[in-house]
Amino acid sequence: MIPTRTRAPLLPVAISQSPLLSGPLPDDLFSALVKPLPTITIGLYEPPSTPRPSAKRSSIHHTARRPTSPSSASSSSSSASPTSSITSKEVISLLNLLESMENDVATEVQRVRLGIQEARMLVRECREDCRARQKALRKRRDRERRDTKGADDDFWLDVDMWLLDTSNGKLCYIADPAQENYAILSHVWITGKEQSFQDLQRLHELSTTEALHDRATRLTGRTPRSVLWKASEKIRECCAFARVRGYRWLWVDTCCIDKTSSAELSEAINSMYQWYQQAGVCYAFLHDVDDEDDPRAPGSQFRQSRWFRRGWTLQELIAPQELVFIGKQWRPFGTKASLADVVEEVTGVERAILEHRRPLSSVSVARRMAWAAKRKTTRVEDEAYSLMGIFGVNIPTIYGEGRNAFYRLQEEILRHIPDQSIFVWGPLVFDRYKWPCAYFGQSPIADSEFEDPPYRYLFAPSPTAFDHSASISPMPLDDFQREIGMEVPVPEYTITSYGIHASLPLVPLWRPEAEADQGPGIPTQQTQQPGTQQQVKVYVALLACKDAEDGLMALLLRAPLDQGHDQYTAGCRYSAGFVRGTSLRCLQEVLSSSVGNSSNNRAPKLSSVYVPYRPFELPVQSYAERHARRRRRYNLEDGSSLDAPPRPPRFECPCEVVIERWSIARLRKAGYAIRVPSNDDNTALQVSDEDPSVQIVLSRSGGADVYVALRPCTVTHGSILPQPLTVLVAFGTPAVESPAPRVARFMYSIEPMSETCKKIHVREWTDAAQEFVESGTGRTVRLSFTSWTDYLDSGNCSGMYSLAIEVREASASG
Repeated sequence: MIPTRTRAPLLPVAISQSPLLSGPLPDDLFSALVKPLPTITIGLYEPPSTPRPSAKRSSIHHTARRPTSPSSASSSSSSASPTSSITSKEVISLLNLLESMENDVATEVQRVRLGIQEARMLVRECREDCRARQKALRKRRDRERRDTKGADDDFWLDVDMWLLDTSNGKLCYIADPAQENYAILSHVWITGKEQSFQDLQRLHELSTTEALHDRATRLTGRTPRSVLWKASEKIRECCAFARVRGYRWLWVDTCCIDKTSSAELSEAINSMYQWYQQAGVCYAFLHDVDDEDDPRAPGSQFRQSRWFRRGWTLQELIAPQELVFIGKQWRPFGTKASLADVVEEVTGVERAILEHRRPLSSVSVARRMAWAAKRKTTRVEDEAYSLMGIFGVNIPTIYGEGRNAFYRLQEEILRHIPDQSIFVWGPLVFDRYKWPCAYFGQSPIADSEFEDPPYRYLFAPSPTAFDHSASISPMPLDDFQREIGMEVPVPEYTITSYGIHASLPLVPLWRPEAEADQGPGIPTQQTQQPGTQQQVKVYVALLACKDAEDGLMALLLRAPLDQGHDQYTAGCRYSAGFVRGTSLRCLQEVLSSSVGNSSNNRAPKLSSVYVPYRPFELPVQSYAERHARRRRRYNLEDGSSLDAPPRPPRFECPCEVVIERWSIARLRKAGYAIRVPSNDDNTALQVSDEDPSVQIVLSRSGGADVYVALRPCTVTHGSILPQPLTVLVAFGTPAVESPAPRVARFMYSIEPMSETCKKIHVREWTDAAQEFVESGTGRTVRLSFTSWTDYLDSGNCSGMYSLAIEVREASASG
């Protein structure tokens, strides 16, 4: 919104409240200026011996010093003699007083003139703001009158923005930035050293001392110092750099976007590519490049700069017509045009794209995604938002949605760009890779053993998946029809709950059962891999795109053998690895040159397919999984991964043992009282990894107490392994075990399990349960442990287990 200003006050109010004045004007200033001074007659000199009336002297002096009223002046003159006279000293004093009054009047007049000038400036600024506000309101109303389609088409044309005045550091709201010549900054954010929109606004809030200093500076005819001296070094230096080169306006993403407003933030993100396009110049500040660095040298600081590895800087590199590289000392060392060959080597962006000699729309979707494959962003959502301008699409910004943002971006790209290279990502096979293509003639490995959820869908989970897809380019539909020897309609995609519905030319690649119409080269049951299940059928979906050697690309689709619908998943796993797509040359031996030959029974057929394009739920890793304390998958030699087998509970210390409430209720019903180290109501016991044990006491009148001790094992079984949880049970006396001496051992050594340890280690018990019998009475105590949270699954490196205690008397057990 345009900042509002108060209306210009009337002139007397503006003069009295002017910051150029040290205080308010006296009420009788103007009346005193128009009143006449008293008339004084200077007579002959009287001898000093003649006494002079003191009343006359005081009246004359009083009248000369306070010429405020004609009546008082006349009364004083009438009381004095017409021929009264004053001395020369008094005349000189009176003249000096008149001169000082004249100077005071001149000063006040100058202050009034300055107040008038300031009032006129305020009125002029208010008028300009009103005109700008009216212009913005007219544009907004015109935009609302358009229909939805027209509004979407003109979204990139009418976007308001905040610009920074390079002379005084003020933020100004510009309704039509296309009419302004401004500079724009591209940089890498440094944590803790950037100033926000609100930080820069607070710099203009002057304290009382600073306001008085500015008043005094203006009174002396000088310009007060701007607030830029209080801004960050980056903003201050960039303003100076742009101001020297004739730019009044500057845009910086850190302080020119009000990020507290979600609407303004979303509008700025959707308009950022356009802002960089229409800027007069873009200054790329590389804070990690010295002036002495040679950007063309191999391994130079320029080539290794973080600026080339951030997600947002990709559009900031491509969009502006003129881009100047600046080192850490704020000295330019090159431009995008002069260093285009080096930038192309570092980023992979063609020189023709950098110099705007070739439209960005001529580059395939897969290649544009590959430009961002190795770039990182602080927020996961910015992986998608930073690419909207690269593809010319717009999506609402919803921070907190995670990977969903990149899936929404691909949906929008599929609606606007007719390019099937968006499906060619992930593990691909080209003939130059020397991949054993004979595996395509064998049965794929069933999904029940291996899983690769991200590769099963049409859309990629992140730009990183396009790392090996830079050579993929779209093929015109006419050339694609001639290549496959059949007519193909214009592709149409419909997003449904079952996946993306499309019509694609399919070629059967693998069926586990031999059929009567099988042609030569179709694999049968005898060619399958031993030990695999024949439960899937595989097809090749031909795509209208090609690789660097003009080889037609194909997508592998698989489906259960016995399904009666057209739902497929992408990719297959073979013993040599997982494959999503391949060049058609790699399938020539298997397909026996069937593509392009309509007489062959393996010729492509246009089929309706439903392919899931995104997972139904996105996996989220826990703290323990993120820090690799527990491995849920194992990497195999061929680059694949295998699910880790379920691991039994380890029952290790430190841990928290919770006594089951139902077992406490049964014990109390049987007449037992339970005591723990803490209060009676707290049944959660903390067992540390140190030697002291935790005692649980069961007492009943007429019988010996039962002592249950929980502690870590006193034998060091491995220096890097947590100590096992042990349990000791005693009747009548506390359960105490003499601690074994701790011996320093090799950190990876594992001590053999002794018979004593096997009896007291909870994880060595059958089903984590054990019974203890009291000699003489036959009373039995049964302890049963259950693992709620294992040591490696916990975020605080502490397991959580439950304990159930049961006591049976000898008569009941017999």
